[in-house]
Order: sequence, then structure tokens, then C-alpha cells
Amino acid sequence: MTTTAVTTTARVQWCPLLALSLGALVSLPMLLVGCGTQVSKEEPAQPFVFRSLNLRQKDSSGRPLWELTSPEVRYDLGRRVAQARDLRGTIYAKGKPLYRITASSGTVINDGEVVQLEGPTRLQRLGPKPLVVTSTRVRWYPKQERMELDRSPRASQGALLVSARRARFWIKQDKLELRGDPLLEGSGAVGLKLALSSADWFPTTGQLIGRGPVRGERRLAASGVQKLSAPSLTGNSLLQLIDLQAPVQVLDPGRKGRLDASHTRLDLARERLSSAYPFTAVLDQSRLSGTGFEAIGPSHTLVVPLNCRLTQPTDSLFANSCSWNWQTNQIEALGAVELRRTALAQVTRSQRLQGVLTKQGMAVVSSPGARVESRVTLPPRARSGPDSRKPVPFAL
Repeated sequence: MTTTAVTTTARVQWCPLLALSLGALVSLPMLLVGCGTQVSKEEPAQPFVFRSLNLRQKDSSGRPLWELTSPEVRYDLGRRVAQARDLRGTIYAKGKPLYRITASSGTVINDGEVVQLEGPTRLQRLGPKPLVVTSTRVRWYPKQERMELDRSPRASQGALLVSARRARFWIKQDKLELRGDPLLEGSGAVGLKLALSSADWFPTTGQLIGRGPVRGERRLAASGVQKLSAPSLTGNSLLQLIDLQAPVQVLDPGRKGRLDASHTRLDLARERLSSAYPFTAVLDQSRLSGTGFEAIGPSHTLVVPLNCRLTQPTDSLFANSCSWNWQTNQIEALGAVELRRTALAQVTRSQRLQGVLTKQGMAVVSSPGARVESRVTLPPRARSGPDSRKPVPFAL
């Protein structure tokens, strides 16, 4: 009887830039180091199960570029394909760790030419304000320093969250390209969502470039949904700022409101919307305008710091500045306040006026404790008949 032995031999090639080591085989001690393994065999070999995987690459100066490890891997010597679980990795910049990678499973092709990460995959930029990128599938091309994320990619930093149908990450440029209807969200109490056509994010500087048209919405408990639009936006995730490019429009159908503004800034950390440019706002029967505004979420206050003007069907109010609390509907005008009423041609001047904005957008104001100067023109007394004049919206 003749017995034929099946032999498998491997020749190791050394490469200074890429090292692949597979830990001890479950049934046969073995170590492979190199960037290429040539295999000659008489019969197809079955995949080997190794106790660990350690894949790494260095630059020309010997500094690490990246590394990838796994506690268990099945390695096909003929195809040079490794299937691993519980993958952990690090991407370096100038020899120092910059990103951490985790994935539930993955496939390493051609000893690291392509790495496909699957299951919950997480890429976290290290530092005091970490950027976190997640996806359920990532194809990593180490030589090209590129990652393709095509299943539910999401990126977050602080209160800023961006999602898209697909994304591409350029490691050397530290640039995240978001494509396929990216959606930008503020995770704070503002509850703002902004839909874009595409966006680029640079985690190192925090720079965010969003291409429009920008379509947004904000859900409010009292008045429903506010709609926002702008042609494009820029921002900074480190500073938690978003700048909407002019013209900016906000619609509030529940309150019959509309805001038309120029360049407008969103401060996500402070929940503040502001602009330094002239604007106009309509709230049902009232029209508000001025130079600049600031809407402060925590205090529910809209402030017009300069050239405040409030006009209504029969009355108008001018002041150096004014404010409105949209929760209590209280309004206040300060500095050179002038109230003009069509009825009786009345003009009232004061340094301060306070009041309440009604549901119809009308203001009823008073001047408690302040000196008021009023001028009234009385019409000639009618010979007979009741006084048919209507009550005016401003009561002093």
C-alpha cells in the first residue's frame, strides 16, 4: 500500500513598510511576517484558524502608519484572505495615534491591500473634542489612505450630528465627504435639522462646508414646525457654529410668522440664532424690523439691538432696541421710544415701554414708573350720535 503525503510550503518575503503576523495556529505553531506570501501546493489547503492577527504598516522613517489586530482569524493561504472578528485598529499621524477603529468582524484581502469592516464599525478621532464616525460597512484601502462608508454612515462631534447615504474618508487629508442627501442635526433642545445636497467635513480644523439648497425644520411644542431655507452653509464643529448664507428665510405657519434675514449664525452650544444684518419679521398682524437680531433659546427671548421698529395696522413703535419673550409674549422697548397711533394722531415718547403681544400679533403696551410725554390731536366734537371710534391696540 502506498501513502501519498500532501505538503504545503510557504516562502516568506520581507517588506519594510508592511508587516503581517498571524499568531499560533490552533494545531500547528506558525508565524508569517511580510507583505507577500507565495504558496505552492498539491491540493487546495483548508483555511487555518489562528489565535491572533496583527497587521501593521510603517512609513519610510519607520514610524507606524496604521495597525489592525484581532483575537481570532481564519486565514486562507492560497487566496491570501483573512476573516477576523472583534477587530481593533489605530491610524497614526507622524507616529502618534490619531484614530481608533473597532468593528465586529472583517475581511483582510491580500494581506492588507483591502480591509472590509462589517457590523457596527466605529472610527473615533482622538483628542479633547473627539469626532466619531459610525457605519455598518466600511471598505478600507490602506495604500490609498481612503475609506468608503456605504451603509448608514454617521458622524458626530459635540452637539453636531451629520448622516448621509454614503461617505468617503480621506485619511491623509483628514477629510470626510458626505454624499447622498446628508442631514445635519443639532442634538440639543433646539431640535434643528438641515438637509443638504452634499457636505465636506475636516475634523482637524472643524471646518464644515455644506452645499445647498439648504432645507431645514425645527419642531416646537407650541406652534408646530418651523421651516428654514438658505442657499448654502459653512460651519465649525469644534466651535459648534453654523453660518447660513444669505438669503435666509424662516416660516412659522402655526403663528403666521415669517423671518427674512441675511447671513445668519447658529450657535449650537448656546442654542442661539443671530445676525448682524437688517431683517424683517412678520407675525400675523405685526411687522418687526431692525438691524440685527439674537434669538436665545434657553431664555426664550428675541432681541433686536438696533433700530427696532414694530408696525401694526393702526400703530407703530420705534426704539433704539427691543426684546420679545416668545414663551410669555412680553415685549420691551428701550431708548428713545416713540409710539404713534393713527387714532387721534397720538404720539407718545418714553425711554421705556413694556407690553404683551396677543395671539393675533397685536401689542398692548404701558410705561410703568417711567416718564411719558404724549401729544393728542382731538377731532371736532360731533353734534349728535354716539362715539363710533374703535378701541386702539396700544393701551397706555
